[in-house]
Amino acid sequence: MLLNQVYQYIDTKERIRIVYEAIDYVWLINIDDESAWPILTSLFDFEELISSQTINNISEPFTFFHIEDNSSQGIKRDEAYSLLNILLEEHSELFNKTSRNRLIRNVVEDTGKPRIYYIRQLRRYWQRGMTPNALLSDYHKSGGKGKPRRNIDNKLGRKRTTSEGVGVIINDDVAEIFRLAIDGFFLQNDKFSITDAKNKAIGLYKSRYPDSDKTSVPTLRQFRYFYESNYKKHDVVRQRTPSKIYDKDIRALTSTSAYMNIGPGGRYEIDATIADLYLVSDKDPNRIIGRPVIYIVKDVFSRMVTGLYVGLENPSWVAAMMAMSNAFLDKVEYCRSYGIDIDSSIWPSVGIPASIMADKGELLHRQADVLVNAFNIQLSNSRSYRGDDKGGVERYFNTLQTKFRPYIGGIVEPVNGKKRLGRRYELDAELTLNAFTETVINIIINYNTSHVIKGYDFAEDMPNELPAVPLQLWNWGIKNRTGKLRSCSKELVEVNLLPTEKGTVSEVGIGFKGLKYTCREAMAEGWFDRFKHTRPNKVEIAFDPRRTNIVYLRPDNSYQSYWICELSDRSRRYKDMSFVDAAGIFKASKVAEATANQYQDFEAPDLQEKMENIVNKERDKKSNIPKLTDSQRLAGIKDNRTEEREVERNSRSFNLKSEIEKTSADIVDITTGHSSENIEYPSLDEFLGEGDE
Repeated sequence: MLLNQVYQYIDTKERIRIVYEAIDYVWLINIDDESAWPILTSLFDFEELISSQTINNISEPFTFFHIEDNSSQGIKRDEAYSLLNILLEEHSELFNKTSRNRLIRNVVEDTGKPRIYYIRQLRRYWQRGMTPNALLSDYHKSGGKGKPRRNIDNKLGRKRTTSEGVGVIINDDVAEIFRLAIDGFFLQNDKFSITDAKNKAIGLYKSRYPDSDKTSVPTLRQFRYFYESNYKKHDVVRQRTPSKIYDKDIRALTSTSAYMNIGPGGRYEIDATIADLYLVSDKDPNRIIGRPVIYIVKDVFSRMVTGLYVGLENPSWVAAMMAMSNAFLDKVEYCRSYGIDIDSSIWPSVGIPASIMADKGELLHRQADVLVNAFNIQLSNSRSYRGDDKGGVERYFNTLQTKFRPYIGGIVEPVNGKKRLGRRYELDAELTLNAFTETVINIIINYNTSHVIKGYDFAEDMPNELPAVPLQLWNWGIKNRTGKLRSCSKELVEVNLLPTEKGTVSEVGIGFKGLKYTCREAMAEGWFDRFKHTRPNKVEIAFDPRRTNIVYLRPDNSYQSYWICELSDRSRRYKDMSFVDAAGIFKASKVAEATANQYQDFEAPDLQEKMENIVNKERDKKSNIPKLTDSQRLAGIKDNRTEEREVERNSRSFNLKSEIEKTSADIVDITTGHSSENIEYPSLDEFLGEGDE
């Protein structure tokens, strides 16, 4: 059936439409000629044109938009079709010129419409597809949409009613000024408003037209109309927004993170945040210890939280290592340490994933190579300022904190805490680190087991009855997609995820960061024996920055080999502290030693001077004594020593007996009771009497 088909000549590009079809012939009309009428062509000749590929069948060139019933365009279309339908009742007669003219003349007399009206509508009907919409007016060709009118004598738009003057005609010069203000000022800084840009344009206008006054400068309405007519909103937003922010927050999202992610363990995302609350000390609730750091490890496929770290370590490789260790290992013992009893089916994420995505700051650490070489994990870094690269874990931080905010004191407010009833929110802190960790674990378990993910993008092979709950998605994915994750030992994970640095070996022990360590294996090798023998100068040390008590020596390149080294007695002052604290004490001791050395160097010349004075004094004594011959001096050394020893003994011997002073007593008269120096001894004659002679 050829009726209403459109064909195009290969050489001339002329397009024709079949408007009538009979047994042996067809009527064709040129759809590109505004004065064309249908012409008769035999069916044989037309098929010959097709077979010789002189003409080709093409798709319908005329398409029409939906027209509202009560629109002016729709009303005109319906009117034209109802009038033309009078002619179409005798459609076959219209292909003969004589009968066509007769029919048109009759309908003109009956309706009063001009002859040219029917000719145009009939030709349009044939050329544009012989449907009612073929009679639609070409309003899309009307006016000059998108074409500025610059060469005019009178100002466009409504006249002023309150302001003075007539206004400014927006010609090419004024349009150029507008573009300079928009392109060079408004689009370059998102802090400027459209009013600021208008003021800039008026300044440029006054510079170009110095004779202008307040009534003859462009208005904000004119400037805004020019801006909205010549600049697309999305282009303006893209130019005014930094590319990193635009790509993160504004750009179109055409896919999801789970697309091309085969199943559980296919990719983990890890990120950290500082929680919006303050904690208190376990030992003293009056001591505020600051805000904790939360690390979350999340599976992309199931959205399950597979690991976490809650503590006071700053976001770093150390904290990320603890979060990843938690993600790789069984969480039953971990939960039990906080008083939460679960079985492995509640939190089944145990094993090593295929890939991990994290920030550059964490995975740029050299120890991250261990994840690749020891655990065969593919690492990828998120782009700078592109949190949407790991949007799942980024978004979960908000979900997590929304859960505990209404119930806990010490929450960080969005405004200055002092403005809230004159009280700082830090003073409301009430949870300890252990209590907060327990809270976070309970929230995560509830999320993994019961939270329904809105808008989860199910793959075509996932069953319709599977709910978008992380635990059920994980179990389905393990069973039908990836299978069980690769297992690993706890010791292997913890030792190999620790950061490593170089240490030294000497006879006093293994030196690391200024501290000394001992090791049974090293002692068995004789590394500390005090004789000259071969010992390694440098060794690889893995350490936990949180504690100095134990480090791990890596004797070879095997990830399974490690020696446990304990802090030696030489460094006992650094026991039970972090390496940061130890470094502070070590530095303080070095400062004290340096200060003492300065004092020693300062006092050394004084000692030297005193020794020189003593020697010079003795030399002066020797010069005043008669000189003996050398043989005389050498002959009496033994006797001289004996004599001088006796002198030394007498002068330096210990005698603890106190010396009693010999003093005369005071004489007191027994008759008067007073001391007197004029007292005579009594006469013996008077005492003895006469009879005693």
